[in-house]
Amino acid sequence: MATSASLTLSLQHASLLKGLSEGALAGLSASASVRLYQPEQIIALEGDPCREALFVSEGLVRVRQLSQEGREHVLGYLGAGSCLNLTPALDGGSLLASLEAIIETTIIAVPCNRVRPLLRGSPAFAEAVALTLAADNRRLSGMARDLALHSVRARLARFLLHHAEHTPPQERWTQAAIAANIGTVRDVVGRVLRSFADEGIIRRERGRLRVIDRSRLEQAAQKE
Repeated sequence: MATSASLTLSLQHASLLKGLSEGALAGLSASASVRLYQPEQIIALEGDPCREALFVSEGLVRVRQLSQEGREHVLGYLGAGSCLNLTPALDGGSLLASLEAIIETTIIAVPCNRVRPLLRGSPAFAEAVALTLAADNRRLSGMARDLALHSVRARLARFLLHHAEHTPPQERWTQAAIAANIGTVRDVVGRVLRSFADEGIIRRERGRLRVIDRSRLEQAAQKE
């Protein structure tokens, strides 16, 4: 069981809480609880009531939305130090997205009624919240722009360019997962991947994709 001191130490690493005094952190940790989630375990579901602010102590969480037909759209991935549900934790509304652990993940849950008063009592916390919400708004606006103004071909090209450099060798992306991340469906991803292969831009090697012509892939990424 986590001690109050260990909870305080973990909360200190949350980006939103770094400006709080030791007394304020100790007060939060006194009412906090720790939860451990295994890979692919659901932490919370879109539409659930929000009673606690959830801070990632360790691990990685996928933030996603699902349509009634089961179509998935990934909004992002949040790691250690992040707050998973800042907006509903502040306004009292329901969760805007579902939360799923990608790897073993430790969450610290703090009741919302302990978080909201900090906005009035801590200028540093209020500024951190404002900057976090502004960054989220900028990121989501960029996603909306991509979906509205760029083709699936361009979005997929950018995805391939990014993950060719940032994806560990042991990690594999399915076409369904790629589709969820770029805002389309699996069949369309498969069709565009085949066109890239036919054009000599990528090649399949032992079940993996290899970028053959990076220059042409970068050109595809820039087109609308």
